[in-house]
Amino acid sequence: MRDFDSALTLMDSAQVFHFRYIDGVFAACVQGRLLTEMDEDAFAKNYFDDQRDYGCLLKKNDLNDNTRRAVSSLPGLRVLNQPAWEALCAFIISANNNVKRIRLTVGLMNEKYGECVEYHGERIYGFPSPKVLSDVSEDELRREIRCGYRAKYLIETAKMIECGFPLEELRDVSYEECRKRLMELPGVGGKVADCVALFGLGHACAFPVDVWVKRLMESWFGVTGSNEHMRKEAIRIWGENAGLYQQSLFHAARTGLIEV
Repeated sequence: MRDFDSALTLMDSAQVFHFRYIDGVFAACVQGRLLTEMDEDAFAKNYFDDQRDYGCLLKKNDLNDNTRRAVSSLPGLRVLNQPAWEALCAFIISANNNVKRIRLTVGLMNEKYGECVEYHGERIYGFPSPKVLSDVSEDELRREIRCGYRAKYLIETAKMIECGFPLEELRDVSYEECRKRLMELPGVGGKVADCVALFGLGHACAFPVDVWVKRLMESWFGVTGSNEHMRKEAIRIWGENAGLYQQSLFHAARTGLIEV
């Protein structure tokens, strides 16, 4: 695959939380099937966003120095096209959480309720279906899976999906409409909605704002105010690919590649 840094994208970039490193290969169970970084079928190419020209991000003439530095320093970083339900589960869990705990919770949930595949003799677990999760007790998710207050949101959201909430159809509506509808789901605020829109529903302009993005928007671009204002300013600055730029900027700020 062209310019694909699998460790950066699948483990370090905080956009997916259930890949494992087994015998030198990153692997996961995705929608009930084994997926590895080595796969090159249509499903894998779409998941790993293999057909997008990331070099075009540096061709925008009005990039400031920090944007250009962040993007050029992370040439193998991709924005994944995850199944919407899997992204939704993961980012509900991510709210007010850190990456280590998100991975732990996702891992515990998947191992107890999710589908299983094998790779090199090891079991790999994927996300439970909405039907399975909707039947789990809140107390069990809180205590055994360590979801905390998010347990209620996961179960209620799973029930809404089961009752016909049109999650997949949100790929085909405008980004703003997608975001608005996602925020109807329990536990989905603006930041989680933007993560799901970007990583699970293909809206490349979605611009999640967390503490790191807020700092970099203030420090590097002089944009202050509410998260909502920053989100709209980001789309004005970077346009239809704002979310792709966000991943490089977020990682550069979070890891100290560029000082905030």
